[in-house]
Amino acid sequence: MNLDFSIILAQWPRFLWGLGYDLYFAFAGFAIGCVVGFISYLGSASRSKLTRAISYVYVQIVRGLPMYLLLLWVYFGLATKFGLALTGPQSIIIAIAIMSSAFASEIFRTGYNSIDVGQIEAGKALGLSDYRINRTILFPQVVRVVIPPLLSVFVICFKASTYAAVIAVPELIYAAQDISLNQYRPFEAYISVAVLLIATMLVLSLLVKMIETRLKESQGA
Repeated sequence: MNLDFSIILAQWPRFLWGLGYDLYFAFAGFAIGCVVGFISYLGSASRSKLTRAISYVYVQIVRGLPMYLLLLWVYFGLATKFGLALTGPQSIIIAIAIMSSAFASEIFRTGYNSIDVGQIEAGKALGLSDYRINRTILFPQVVRVVIPPLLSVFVICFKASTYAAVIAVPELIYAAQDISLNQYRPFEAYISVAVLLIATMLVLSLLVKMIETRLKESQGA
């Protein structure tokens, strides 16, 4: 089997742009997902049984949906049902946001549950409002707890961003598909994509480990 990577080298800027798209989709969807996930957590911690039930059902349904199906539902289902003209990039960002929000909700719940209840009682004894207790006592501690698992969710979001190729968004996998079909070099195209994705995943994983180590060191100081 003769391998010819000259075509891949000629198309290298296209691969890098595709990788940039994937990182952008992952970051945008993850950021929105964290906000929605925090709102979902607030719902799960609500005194209202109905609100808690809605939050629980939302998280369980989203966690059970494959990303592929979720993306198709957003891109085709929402457009058909509500007449929304969603573009490919908008659809993949929304799908990633929905997916990551379920994970983020559980992470926030675990983070808040890890805080000693005695700190809340101490804050109330000092006459602090619930808002002040959350802002000055709970939230700073929760942030340190939730950052490492949230960063791991971002890594998952990055992998999920490659599904954008399904709806013809010009990201990394789509670029490889196009070269494979038009240049008849599938092996070279996909092995190049694999190298880029693995390298990016390793860098992201190392960053997550570094941040986790820094947080542990700061907690121990």
